[in-house]
Amino acid sequence: MWAGWWPTEVVGRTGSLRMTNRGGMVAIQPTQKKLAWMNSVPLDRAAYQPTNVEHWANMVTHGLFVLPAIYGAVMMVMASRSDVHQLAATIYGVGLAGLFSVSTFFHIVFYLGYYKNLKEVLHRSDRAMIYVFIATSYTPWLLLRPLPQDSWTLHLRWGIWVLAVLGILYQQLFHERFKMLETVFYLIIGILPSLAVMDMDDHSGLDELKLGGAIYVLGVIFFKMDGRIPLAHAIWHLFVVLAAFIHYYAVLTYLILPPEGSTASVETLSMDECDVSIPECATA
Repeated sequence: MWAGWWPTEVVGRTGSLRMTNRGGMVAIQPTQKKLAWMNSVPLDRAAYQPTNVEHWANMVTHGLFVLPAIYGAVMMVMASRSDVHQLAATIYGVGLAGLFSVSTFFHIVFYLGYYKNLKEVLHRSDRAMIYVFIATSYTPWLLLRPLPQDSWTLHLRWGIWVLAVLGILYQQLFHERFKMLETVFYLIIGILPSLAVMDMDDHSGLDELKLGGAIYVLGVIFFKMDGRIPLAHAIWHLFVVLAAFIHYYAVLTYLILPPEGSTASVETLSMDECDVSIPECATA
């Protein structure tokens, strides 16, 4: 039964229907829903529900960069001059392309709203890919450049992956809980390996690494501002794109294609400088 003469509005994804009871006759009139740039902050720590505009912005801001990321990854692998360079480039490229691909796929499924179980899996995968991406971003630096043999930073070659696995396990166990603590974990795993890079004798590319890291950290502000700043998550995506581009440039320029005289390539290292934990050095 309709509630007397009071109009009832049923809201859909693209608009709404206004149903009015007039003397026993039901009149249905389509109404145009205004564009909403932001929804309210959810109560009781519930997950934020983006508006249609935000959904599209989230899909586009990473979706546009899936193919460029794959292309860049392939080009980096092809430019590699040795097995160890190729390994580092492959790990880095998989992380880069995987980040944009999983993020885009998740936001598409989230927008469609039909596949609840798939959305849950992709949401967890999207968060897990952040840890994987951080580890893959540092791998070329830790693998292709010598580290001091007497420094704790030497252990970050495997330690970065241990941290990534622990972060993923934490995220899976406490998904959508303790969100601020999860963000702190992202920052820790993102900043800690940079100490190893700064401990290296060769500092070429360090400025780009710092700049990209600073952009990531600034972007985290928007990552936590859903419901407070319009399109906050899409803005976070753009920070990620910019920082990833800067880091890609640094890896390609200073590690895969190092400038003349740089120690980034193990072929140019003397035996005193060479780190035996690098396969090419061990066989030199």
